[in-house]
Amino acid sequence: MSARYLIRLDDACHTMHRRRWQQIEQVLDSHGVRPIVAVTPDNRDPKLSVDPPDPAFWERVRSWSVKGWTVGMHGYTHLMHATQRPPLLPFYRRSEFAGLPLEEQVAKIRASWRLFVANGVAPQIWVAPAHSFDLLTLEALRRETPIRMVSDGIAWDTYREHALSWIPQQLWRLAERPSGLWTVCLHPNTMDDAAMAALDQSMRDGFASRVTCVRDVVPRESGKTLLGHLYHAYFWWRWRRVTRRR
Repeated sequence: MSARYLIRLDDACHTMHRRRWQQIEQVLDSHGVRPIVAVTPDNRDPKLSVDPPDPAFWERVRSWSVKGWTVGMHGYTHLMHATQRPPLLPFYRRSEFAGLPLEEQVAKIRASWRLFVANGVAPQIWVAPAHSFDLLTLEALRRETPIRMVSDGIAWDTYREHALSWIPQQLWRLAERPSGLWTVCLHPNTMDDAAMAALDQSMRDGFASRVTCVRDVVPRESGKTLLGHLYHAYFWWRWRRVTRRR
């Protein structure tokens, strides 16, 4: 099997579930895994308000960066609004960004970037809350930040699109794949002890040696491969079937 994997941890913020995040950090550190960590710099989403605000939050983010974790800009406040039209990735009809005028999206991206920089952190990758963004979001990102990489999209491997490098995110648990690059999205705030133990066991069972980090990924300079297009079509066909059953 030649497949490689990335681990992505979503919803890091100053009100996150600190014990759960400490647990997953210990698991990943024990296996030498350097994940993408998606940070919301000014969380205002009640669903992510688990613990009281942590005055040492940014110190922790800086420590992640120092040990090789890739910090992602996970929106600005994580507050969602309903969208009339599907965003680029039609998972949900809600977004912090999609559907808003360019000027509003620019203001959000600018404010987010400034918060990171003010706290000594330069995010390297874009991670949209709820996978929801549109072409104007990407324009705002290019205009207001040096970020030129997106952690999202459905493909078999990296690809180039909209003047950005895309590292696809297709899994929510570690699973065997024959080849390609697969990002596994985890949400530590809602993981229980069993989920933490299962992740640790999966690493022990052989996945740890196949988990890479963003620094070691060389993005393709062209669009999706034929296999990438085929997987994209299959993924969304399956997604529509599953959601119709709910």
